[in-house]
Amino acid sequence: MASRMASITGVLLLLLVVPSSSSHVKFDLHGNIYPGGCIYVSMRIGDQVYNLDVDTGSVLTWLQCHIPNCEGPCKTQHPLYKLKYDKLVPSMDPLCVELLQHPGNPEGSTCEYSIDYVKGVSHGLLIRDKFTLPIARTAHHIIPFGCGYNQQGFKPCQNLPVDGIIGLGRGSSVNLAFQLKKQNVIKNDVISHCISIRGGGFLFIGDYKHPNNVEWVTMDRNAEHGHYSPVLLGELFFNGKWISEKPMKVVFDSGSTYTYFDRQPYKATEDAVIGSLHKSLTTVRDNEFKLCWKGTKIFNSVDDVKPLFKPIFLTFGRGGAKGHKATLDIPPENYLVIKDGNVCFGISDHPRLGETNLIGAITMQERTVIYDNEAGRIGWFRDSCKGKSGSVIPSRL
Repeated sequence: MASRMASITGVLLLLLVVPSSSSHVKFDLHGNIYPGGCIYVSMRIGDQVYNLDVDTGSVLTWLQCHIPNCEGPCKTQHPLYKLKYDKLVPSMDPLCVELLQHPGNPEGSTCEYSIDYVKGVSHGLLIRDKFTLPIARTAHHIIPFGCGYNQQGFKPCQNLPVDGIIGLGRGSSVNLAFQLKKQNVIKNDVISHCISIRGGGFLFIGDYKHPNNVEWVTMDRNAEHGHYSPVLLGELFFNGKWISEKPMKVVFDSGSTYTYFDRQPYKATEDAVIGSLHKSLTTVRDNEFKLCWKGTKIFNSVDDVKPLFKPIFLTFGRGGAKGHKATLDIPPENYLVIKDGNVCFGISDHPRLGETNLIGAITMQERTVIYDNEAGRIGWFRDSCKGKSGSVIPSRL
């Protein structure tokens, strides 16, 4: 899925309920970075199973819905959720007033929201319906969520059967983790995910037992609504050489397939990569990626080209230990993809992001990323994405 920065005038709540003794809920991840374009989870809403793109860059969770005179994409892999008007949330509902941040319209029969993504806009209505999650016992809960009826230029994934988005963004009392905690489903508002380079992985909502080698940075509590951003600015290095002219504002967004840098750090990275190219690689044109290369033989996986490229490092001032700089290492497999036997560069720039530098899912592969809203910190460590845990609650339907 294309990168996006959400400006939300309406958001929703998705609630899954598990026994109050649980410390976390675990989901299996499905999909892949390329060619799929996103990572998703499966869950039952109403009487149908739906696939939702995992997005830590937005607090909105929504489904593509069918309503009369549907606009934009009106077909998904699964039958579209059919809107029933008795499920509409009215404008004066306290939840709508909170989500839209207005005093409410006494004559309003609906709660409408609009989300502006980088590559399109999603419009919808806030509704309530039954959510089901198979756990120790079958549980049904009536909860509010978004019925997306008009997607202009935007859909969650390009090449996978995804029906909507599960929003896990920061700083909203209506995001999923906050509400799970409010309902005593989990003990702590913590989100962890690990995206496997082979496809799949896991998502934890709630406590996650992590090792001692986590690289921690303090979370910026004043970051734009929904975004997880270190309060410290980053510095960019390529093969050990500093290449960013000034410190960089960084956002972590699992809903973005690729990584996007501001103009200067992107140009510096592009120049550094091209300047260090192995002589066996030659440039080829591609209609999807800005930079692609072919070799003397067809490449079958990133493993084939790793020795031909250099690592990138992003460091963030002082970390948890005195004088320690938290480092996000970006080896070749975390910025390259294989397409049609060629190797392509998974980092780009985007004019709508301004000075924001967005770390997307490609750069999060093979590491667990932790968004600890309780302690106000973001962390990461290298992981196999097998999701070992003593108390696992499956979510595969």
